[in-house]
Amino acid sequence: MKWTLKKGKKRDLFQYTQRKLTFTYTWLIILFLALFSVIVSVFFIIMTYQEQSNSLRSTMHATEGGSVVIPDLETSRNDGLYFFYVLDSRGQVLAQSDAIPQLSEDNLKKVRGWQPDGDEFRLRWLPEIYKQQGSVMLIAQDRLLFIGAHAIMTADGIATIYAAKDVTYYWDILRKLLIVFICILVLFLLAAVKLSSSMSKKAMIPIQRTFSQQQQFLADASHELRTPLSIMNTSLEVIELENEDTIKPYSKQVVADMKEEIGRMSRMVQHLLLLARSDAGSVEFEMSAFDIVPKLRQWVVAFEGVAQKKAITLRTMLPDTLVVKGDPERLKQLVYILLDNAIKYTPDEGKVDVGLDPNPKQWRIIVRDSGIGISEADQPRIFDRFYRVEKHRSREEGSAGLGLAIAKQIVIAHRGSVVLESKPGKGSTFSVKFPA
Repeated sequence: MKWTLKKGKKRDLFQYTQRKLTFTYTWLIILFLALFSVIVSVFFIIMTYQEQSNSLRSTMHATEGGSVVIPDLETSRNDGLYFFYVLDSRGQVLAQSDAIPQLSEDNLKKVRGWQPDGDEFRLRWLPEIYKQQGSVMLIAQDRLLFIGAHAIMTADGIATIYAAKDVTYYWDILRKLLIVFICILVLFLLAAVKLSSSMSKKAMIPIQRTFSQQQQFLADASHELRTPLSIMNTSLEVIELENEDTIKPYSKQVVADMKEEIGRMSRMVQHLLLLARSDAGSVEFEMSAFDIVPKLRQWVVAFEGVAQKKAITLRTMLPDTLVVKGDPERLKQLVYILLDNAIKYTPDEGKVDVGLDPNPKQWRIIVRDSGIGISEADQPRIFDRFYRVEKHRSREEGSAGLGLAIAKQIVIAHRGSVVLESKPGKGSTFSVKFPA
């Protein structure tokens, strides 16, 4: 399994949250307005459909003396009717009336073959038509027809009434309504961005103030704890020196345990202070160009004693020279964290390899171990503060779960990235990439 911590600048949590809030507020406002527009449009369509279908239905069902009433559309537009046809089952015209008689053949093509089951309604779009009538050119503009069909019984069998209304006017209203809604949406989008930005800034003020106070308290507390811890450690050393010959074995073990716990607390305080300063943006990195190869050899040598206690083979694979740009002290801290974890979670007689990849585009520090590995579910969270994969084992090893969180800050400050490849029982490989 491979997991990557992407490179880039440190993300400002408050700016990121403010942008997310602005985005959320903006789209909520736009969503409500869009829903309102859709509801109004649907309501308009439903009302228009009901009005026009009822009108067509009354026209198709109109009778006089038991006979169908054929409206005269040539001399008058009866309630907006466009045509009225009665066709038999073979499609032959039994009766007809057209608002524009010259277009009857085109209109009949729209209804022939349509055998309704009860009252049925359809929308049909008629494109613009040009017809030569002798020396006169007839031009019929495109229009939208709402056509209804109704089956009736005649002496010769089943016939069908087809009636159509010109609803282009309603279509134009709907189209203009939609254009108005779109314009309003654009205007509201601009207004919503400004309003949402203002709202999100106000929402972040108490959170930012509380976070700043928390970080300040953490930094102050960490700073103040360093002195008493140092005094306690020195006092225990003095007790050991003055009572070296008389101190009992049990008391000596208690003092050793106390020194170990004080050391663990000192490291934790130091890590907390660094993270608090990093969050506040007050950690300074002294970037310079230097040859990392001899320094990396020294850093690895510092862990040979710890590795020998567990019979772990510590190997290096380094080029002759590699000039990089970075903060030597912070890179040293990064390597120490990775080596400490590798040795800590590698069983006795295991292997830990440290290497450098002198790629001209991006150089890499590689730390590979044959340890217990990291499960796929835990890998995305190992750089979180206080997160420990095996909490019981980490507590025994003296780990507070802050090492990799600090390593993450160092990598981000160097605009680098980390690629982790790990499998439970097969070991882990941390590959830290830096721009050349």
